[in-house]
Amino acid sequence: MKRRWNSRKSNSKKLVIIEGDLERTEERAELAESKCSELEEELKNVTNNLKSLEAQAEKYSQKEDKYEEEIKILTDKLKEAETRAEFAERSVAKLEKTIDDLEDKLKCTKEEHLCTQRMLDQTLLDLNEM
Repeated sequence: MKRRWNSRKSNSKKLVIIEGDLERTEERAELAESKCSELEEELKNVTNNLKSLEAQAEKYSQKEDKYEEEIKILTDKLKEAETRAEFAERSVAKLEKTIDDLEDKLKCTKEEHLCTQRMLDQTLLDLNEM
């Protein structure tokens, strides 16, 4: 009978230990399930953020393509404007040279006119003295 009693006592201890283990395991399972729920919610949020970021990336990619095209157009316009400016600068230089040449010619012509005027005045004086 002692054996039965020891066996029952041993079984009771084992049962208490197993029930304690079960309780701790259930608590761990609840914590793990809670953590799993939190992680699932976080994953859901991260997935939504990722989708939002992907949509923004697509939008920005389209804007980038648009801006690159605008930059190309503006670069072409700039090159064209620079070419026109260089041509205009050469034209201005030619015109300034022409103006300088004409001013020199005008100065010479005025000097010749002044000389001719003096000669004419002198001739008239000479004629009046005769």
